[in-house]
Amino acid sequence: MPKVSDDYKERKRESLLESALKCFGEKGYHTTTMDDIVAYSKTSKGLIYNYFKSKEELYLTLMQERTVQTFERINERFQNISSSKDKLKELFQMYSEISLTEKWRNMIRVHMEFWINSARHENLQAIMIERYKDQYRLFLSEIIKQGIASGEFKKTIDPDIISSLFWANIDGICLHYSVVEEDEIYKAQFKPAEEMIMSYI
Repeated sequence: MPKVSDDYKERKRESLLESALKCFGEKGYHTTTMDDIVAYSKTSKGLIYNYFKSKEELYLTLMQERTVQTFERINERFQNISSSKDKLKELFQMYSEISLTEKWRNMIRVHMEFWINSARHENLQAIMIERYKDQYRLFLSEIIKQGIASGEFKKTIDPDIISSLFWANIDGICLHYSVVEEDEIYKAQFKPAEEMIMSYI
């Protein structure tokens, strides 16, 4: 057997993840099978199981890679921002700039569908809740805490609640516009949402 390079393995892995996302987006997470992903990716069933043990592992890998990419973009935009207030404003700006491509819509639909599906499976629910608490909520809570310490935000606010409120707004707007294709209205909602949260804190 010829030796397979690490570069080839990584490209194959990325191709399988992309195929899975397209299948999830077109058929729905729940109804997509590993056979569907095998057929879409034009590979063998044995090969796909060399990379991923299950459909759930494929999905969780997709979400984790998306999370890493999201925080890389955020940290890049934060490089020259020291103020907690300005960081929060920059986050709103970043999400308002998203283009409503079909790939983006598929990702949001699949993400929300998996959240609902995971509620019926204790092990998946624990993974999703941990991802939310230990990555997304914690990240923003730390920014809020820094803003309280520097006097930018009120001392009476709860950083975890503000963080949860922010992500609930983002998730809600994104979910709505993964279905309703009105790009300009999508973008226009972020400013009022920002003003409401900034006024409160």
